[in-house]
Amino acid sequence: MEITQIYAIAAGGIFPIFVLVHLLPWIVRFVRYVFLLISEHLIYPYLIRRHQILGPWSRAVVVIQLIYITGSIFCIGFQVSTIAEAGRRAGTLAVINMIPLFASPHLAFLADLLKIPLRIIRRVHRSTGIMTFLLCVFHALVVAKSKVSLPLNVPRNLFAVIGGSSLCFLLLLAFPLFRRLSYELFLRTHQALALASVYSVWRHLPSDGPFPRVYVYISAGLFMSMLLLETSAVIYQNGIFRYHLSRATITDCYGAVNLRIHLQKGIKIDSGRYINLWMPWMPFVSFWSFLQTHPFMVISWVPGEQDTIDLLIKPQRGLTQKLLYHATNGHSINPVVFFSGPHGVNVAMDEYESVLMIASGFGITAHLSSLKKLIYGYNARLVRTRRIHLVWQMRNKADGAAAQSFLNSILQEDKLDDGLFLSGYLTNIFINQILSISIFLESHDIPMIPFGKRATVEPGTANLPKIFLEEVSGEHIKKPEITTTREGKMLVTVSGNDETRDQMRALVRDYIQDGVSLVELDYQPNN
Repeated sequence: MEITQIYAIAAGGIFPIFVLVHLLPWIVRFVRYVFLLISEHLIYPYLIRRHQILGPWSRAVVVIQLIYITGSIFCIGFQVSTIAEAGRRAGTLAVINMIPLFASPHLAFLADLLKIPLRIIRRVHRSTGIMTFLLCVFHALVVAKSKVSLPLNVPRNLFAVIGGSSLCFLLLLAFPLFRRLSYELFLRTHQALALASVYSVWRHLPSDGPFPRVYVYISAGLFMSMLLLETSAVIYQNGIFRYHLSRATITDCYGAVNLRIHLQKGIKIDSGRYINLWMPWMPFVSFWSFLQTHPFMVISWVPGEQDTIDLLIKPQRGLTQKLLYHATNGHSINPVVFFSGPHGVNVAMDEYESVLMIASGFGITAHLSSLKKLIYGYNARLVRTRRIHLVWQMRNKADGAAAQSFLNSILQEDKLDDGLFLSGYLTNIFINQILSISIFLESHDIPMIPFGKRATVEPGTANLPKIFLEEVSGEHIKKPEITTTREGKMLVTVSGNDETRDQMRALVRDYIQDGVSLVELDYQPNN
């Protein structure tokens, strides 16, 4: 190419660049408009409602699943001449689908790396696992139909049976019934069966060529790389080999476990994050604690680095129940702890004019750190937020007693412009408030009872549609004397039971075009 041609191309490209820069704001608006339409008509509405085993599936999820299934079927049947060839191709596709299943030893770490919510990573993991199983079933049916002799004294055939059996057990253990019996046992069994299946597949595949064994090597290489990366992050985060090991103090907090980690190295933790906690040596509490890691929401937040991490844990069966037992009986527990994280996707709450927080039961723990950050930002004039409303639906008084002291400490910081605390339903609104809290107890046979020094708990359930519409109207937001041209946006964050999340999803859908957004937090309490 001559220099004159390069000159002409460069000179001619200046004009399109200026046009693109001029049209960029319009392009951004168009993309945002399309995204809102997709959210309103595909992401938010459910096509398959929530059931005990299946769902809920939004329209977008169903469309993506259909594309995934159609693509897999097309790859199996495209230009195949015999059913045996289709069976072999299905087996190869099954090995390819195993690659994302081994993308990381810990799904939370992968979610952080990709900046994707953990629930989406889990859904992809589940869909890919089911597709791998179905492809293997088709592959096995084709082999069975061919009536080829498969003596088990041949290693390749034996490992085919072992691998298929492992996949069957993996699918069986995925049902909620088995997970609820013992989640720790389910998780370790799931991981052991996954390793057994991939090893069996590797032994089953022919070794006379690079394919399809190369896909197993890719899975193994990806898994080991991510394991090395995550292990390095944990070593650095916990200050291993550089500082003393972190220890935890465990106390009883009105039937809940208050666990405080004393760090030897300060760490920056944003609001709304959680950690995976590992207590490797507590034989006096649980001999199997070295095999268990548990995700817990971080309820503490400070502007800089934290020297301590506070966790408020609702005891379940197993380790957490034993921790509560020892703490209640005054046993001194000061174990060495390790943790990974903090995990979770950052939610930019400070960009919204108003924030509506919905919590059910122990879901309050998912909101505490965000409340602290928003109030601090409001006092320091760092956020746009001018209204925070926390609606807390409790099933029993124990949940309220456990979180009461933490809420009171947050309320003590709500002082700018005479910020006031409001409890019960939306009555006696004061124009200078930023934080409003409505608390309800699912019992109609109790009177209004005090909650701390500045609150009462009302019987019954929260009227979420009415509360939501009042927040959307903005009637409780303190209007500044000088208004800006910026449109006020509203964020709804939910950490609640299934019914609460579905109800808020349906409510927000009709107001997406008005700047209302919904975020389902990483921690969701059990129904």
